[in-house]
Amino acid sequence: MGACALAENNEFYVTGYGSFDISSGYVLYGARSNDEPCYWTYGEVTAGYGKFGSLGFSVWQNSDMTGRRQDQMRRMNEWDWAVFYRGGIDLPGDCRLTVEVGHVWYVYGGVKPSYEEYYHTMEEWSARFALENPYVTPYFEYYYDHQVYEGAFMQGGLRHQFELPFGLLLTPDLTIGGGDGNYNACMYPPFDGSVGGGITYVQLKGTLQYWFNDHFGVHLKVAYVSLVNGDIRDAVDASGAPYVNDHVWGTIGVDFAF
Repeated sequence: MGACALAENNEFYVTGYGSFDISSGYVLYGARSNDEPCYWTYGEVTAGYGKFGSLGFSVWQNSDMTGRRQDQMRRMNEWDWAVFYRGGIDLPGDCRLTVEVGHVWYVYGGVKPSYEEYYHTMEEWSARFALENPYVTPYFEYYYDHQVYEGAFMQGGLRHQFELPFGLLLTPDLTIGGGDGNYNACMYPPFDGSVGGGITYVQLKGTLQYWFNDHFGVHLKVAYVSLVNGDIRDAVDASGAPYVNDHVWGTIGVDFAF
């Protein structure tokens, strides 16, 4: 809130946000690579001036809570480091086009036999757009890995936040995503590029959130996701658990802001 007020007065501002979640499993672009509990943490700090937007730095980390994948990865198995620019353009009709462009570095827990080491792998350019408005917000995201697979993934959807009694916030979110053959090769079984490119998944997610004050809140997320690419579905059936074609996942977590 304070950052928005400062922005309107063309002054320098700094904001921060963080979250901690316990999840029923690990799901990325519709693919569930862990069907047992894990937790992840996220934090970002941004600095900007007035209506010129802001520059930011973020870190996301994922850890397994059980030994489900101990034959493959360390329990603290992923770090994502990112820098980004975030801005927007006010449009008629109480609308705003928000834009975020950035770069992400991925670090993974060592896959056996080099289990003891962390290793740097994919690097991605990213771009995110959303048309905020009082009704339904369409959004689009683009990611390009220029380090390893030289492939692109895109996803987009519709979302809207409803204000419920007692200060509760409910956000339904419908997402459709897909990548080219190079990108899908690293995300979906059998991880050899044979599935090709195209739309890969559809997800319907609901987020229920409550802020106790401007700095602390809690949230609950529940999602149903389905892999819709026929080749991927066949490959998932062949690979077996933890990969499945259709499933429900969820998280419970806390939010921090300043």
